[in-house]
Order: sequence, then C-alpha cells, then structure tokens
Amino acid sequence: MSDTSSSSSSPASPPGWARAVDFVCLALVALAVIVAVWGGFRVFIGSLRFALTSPYRLWLAALVLGLVRHLAAPQAPIYKDVPSRVLRGWRTPAAHSAWLAFVATRPAILFVGYLAVVMFGYNHERPPMRIVENEIGNLQMRWDAGWYFGIATEGYHVLSFNPTAQQSIVFFPAYPMLMRVAGRVLGGASTSFLFGGTAVSFIAFFWGLTYVFRLARDLLGDDDASRQAVWLVAAYPFAYFFGAVYTESLFLLGIAGTCYHFRRRELVKAGAWGLLVGLTRPNGCFLSIPLAVMALTPWLPRALSGGPSRDPQPERSWAALVPQMLTAAMPGIGMLLYSAFVWTLTGHPLAWAEGHAAWGREYQGFAALLTEQYGEIAHGLYAYTSQTPEDLLNASGVLFVLVAVWPVARRLGLAYAMLILVNILPPLAAGGLLSAGRLSSVLFPAHIWFASVIPARHRTGWLVSFMAVQAFGAALFYTWRELY
Repeated sequence: MSDTSSSSSSPASPPGWARAVDFVCLALVALAVIVAVWGGFRVFIGSLRFALTSPYRLWLAALVLGLVRHLAAPQAPIYKDVPSRVLRGWRTPAAHSAWLAFVATRPAILFVGYLAVVMFGYNHERPPMRIVENEIGNLQMRWDAGWYFGIATEGYHVLSFNPTAQQSIVFFPAYPMLMRVAGRVLGGASTSFLFGGTAVSFIAFFWGLTYVFRLARDLLGDDDASRQAVWLVAAYPFAYFFGAVYTESLFLLGIAGTCYHFRRRELVKAGAWGLLVGLTRPNGCFLSIPLAVMALTPWLPRALSGGPSRDPQPERSWAALVPQMLTAAMPGIGMLLYSAFVWTLTGHPLAWAEGHAAWGREYQGFAALLTEQYGEIAHGLYAYTSQTPEDLLNASGVLFVLVAVWPVARRLGLAYAMLILVNILPPLAAGGLLSAGRLSSVLFPAHIWFASVIPARHRTGWLVSFMAVQAFGAALFYTWRELY
C-alpha cells in the first residue's frame, strides 16, 4: 500500500534540484520577514563576523533564484505543488493514525500538568524559574526548558569553560534554533519563545508519528499493528516529554525519518534527517552505528535483516555501499559541526561532552550501577520503592527497551536492536538511571515490536495502563518533582 495516490490531472513534479531551490527561496523570504519585523543579528565565530540586518538582499536573492529556477524548470511551481502534496499526505493512513494519537494524548497531558500545578502545588512552594506569573504561560518553563529558552533568546555564552559548572553548550543547537525562529514569528515576547518551542515539539511529534507508522508498515506489513505502534509511542509512560519544551519530539522525528528513508535507500532525505539528528542531541551521533549496520544488511543472515519474509533480500553491491556509508556518517558529521562551533567558543571541541559532568554524567560503568541498585533493593522492595521511586520508574523504562532488544533484532532487524542499545547503554554507563525513562521514550523499535505481539483484545488495556502512568509522570514533571 502506498502513502500517496497519484492522479493523471496532477501537474508534473519538477526535478529534485528545482524543488530544493524552491525551498531555499521560501527560507530566504521567511528569513527576510523575520529580519524586517524583529531585526537582524550579528554573530562572531572566532574572529569572523557575520551580519544580517537588512531584508532587501534576502528578498533580492529569493527573486533571482526563483526566476532562474522557473526559466530552467517551469513545471509545477511550489505554491501549486506543495499544497497538493500536503493534502494527499493528510489523507494517508499514516497521517490519520498520527493525528488521532496526537490529539488524544498531547492536550490531555498538558491539562493534567496544569491541574497538578493548581491543585497539588510545587515541590518547593514556588517554581525555580518563572517568566510570567500566569501558570498557563509559565507551564512549559520546566527543568531543561530553561536552558533551551536561554539559547533561543540569547544564544550560547561561554566566558570561561569549567566542566564542573553547568553551561549551555551541552545542549545541541537544532531545537533551540527552531525555537528561536518560532518565537520570533509568534511575536518575540518571552512567552512567545515558550509557545514557539511547544509548537516545534507538537509539529515534530505529529510528523514523527507518521514516520513511525510508515516504517512499522514497511517492517511488519500490517496496517493494524502499525497503528498500534503509533498509539504505544504516544501513550508510553514517559511520552509527556513529547509535549514539553525538550528535544524528544525532534529527536524522534529525526531518527524515524532517517531510518525510514535509509531503509528505502532514499539517501538524500536520509542524510538530511541524519544531519538534523546529529545537531539535536549529544547521543545523536550514535545513529551512525545502526545506519552502518543497515547498509550492511545484504551481508547479514536473513533472520537479522528485518521486514516481512516476502521482502526480497537486497543485492550485495560494493558500489552502493559507499554512498550508503557516507549517508550513515551524517549524524556524526552533525556532531562534528557543532564541535567545531564549540571549539570557537571554548578552544576545546569536545567541551560539550565534558560539560555533562556538571549534571552528574561521568563514566562509572555498569558494575557501579548494578551494585548501587542491588544495594538498594537488598533492603527490601518496600524500602526501594518508597525511598527511590524515581529510580523504579526510570528502571521500568530501561527494562522495557532492553527486554525488546533480542525480539527486535529477530523481527525487525539487527540495525533496530543496535539503535536501542547505542541510545540506552552509554547514558546508563555515564549517568546511571538519571533521565533513563526519558531517553527510552524515543526508542520506537521497541514499540513497533510490542505492537506486533500484543493480542488485539489486550491492546486497550495496555494503552490505558501506559496513559495512567504517563499522566502521573506529567503531574510530577510539571510540579517540579525530580522525574526528568
């Protein structure tokens, strides 16, 4: 089944380069509007100064590029082609399933967070951060959202790097930069940036769910199980981060989009999404590992290739392997680009990695983690659950994705099992159970596998149970309890 339907009356699509120029023109026009309404900016990268203070050059560049594009490829201008594509995409099963899961979960979780604030109150009477007194306007200013807000409004500032002091450079730029653009479009006030970040999270989450559906359908060959996978992602106990001003939604979109297009050998799209992943989170560069495994799929046993048994085994081709490996490197290249930027600020390209020590993330290995958890459980389950309930919740997310690793490898392919491992094991070794549940929320291969094995009569029960725990987690998160 295809996600889109073609029509003989549809205008001919332009070549790929022409469509790329169209989007560049749109970006230039949008940037010109932002500069005209809210002013430009000046950025220093080392001794180099970049200034953008006038919209006229941007408008002129967009006009010249547009004229050249339509002279060289006059078919299907973007203002005709894009709306028809969006409409066709909106009518697909992927968009329908994602929309239902989105509207059934995101507004409800924000409402639960708001009610928890006004009914239960804050953990320490007042929130540590406020930009407005109104609880609705301030609702999304929680935990790491303050760092993203600061980067979106003021950029990165490092006077003297100190790995023991918390600094903004540990937060990668893709999300706060999108938050900055959305905030300026919405008016440029303080609350505009929070609302802009929320809009970025919402749009990315919806879009990411469409990719989860499409990838699940490719891997399972079953629309019903694909819809269930979408709902499991949206209902997951730690999915409240998908509506917060956090990177989870953008990261989910990036890794799902990369995997979907890479599996189909649509390497340009996969490379673009992969680059975004590498610029979104520190562990984004690890996506290069499962992508490399995916590129080597033709050399793997059939049992570890993934996909329905009726799918043909890809042909082995060394000529095709080279561009695939280059595409697989894009998440790592995104990390290197940000490291080069950090180098200009601090003189040390990996200062963003060392900076995590200020949050308690230093390598301690798995032995220390297991010893610590065993020591706490040895005092009895009641003591463990009553004294360290946040560890219990985070550990439940870790166990869910780790238990899924082997069946994911057998059912979906080794690459998707590697995706789970490289995104959960390094943080466990370097920070224990800190934020482990949040990190597990984006590991959609576990949800796709789970959707394929849950009997239809049990699905509603699992979703209700997941959502109950998610609502509880949201209440803790929005009232500043330590579950982040």
